[in-house]
Amino acid sequence: MTLLPSAEDGYMPYMLLLTSAMALLHSLVTYVYPISALKQFSGASAPEPTALTAHIYGAKNIYTSLIRLYTAYNMHTPELYNLALITYVGVFFLYGTEYLIWRTVRMRESALSFLISGGMII
Repeated sequence: MTLLPSAEDGYMPYMLLLTSAMALLHSLVTYVYPISALKQFSGASAPEPTALTAHIYGAKNIYTSLIRLYTAYNMHTPELYNLALITYVGVFFLYGTEYLIWRTVRMRESALSFLISGGMII
């Protein structure tokens, strides 16, 4: 396995690799700086951030990242591709409900998550 995914499949493997790295980095931040890692959840109805909440969010990011990372190098496996797609649908759903229903996030802090997950779904 080479360091970077094959260029034969276009930009998708690189986007999977990039978003995987971003999720892994954010997971690390949730364990090192748990309270500040939850800054995006600062809407009008947001509960007080706790280290436990940050750690749960970080653990979710770890397995999401690993799914995307593995898919970046195995693009021709339909089950992996669909699983990676579901991770983006999950992020879009999470931030969509937190913004529209629960009001725990503000658009200013969550716009990048909407943009990336929405772009990867399309």
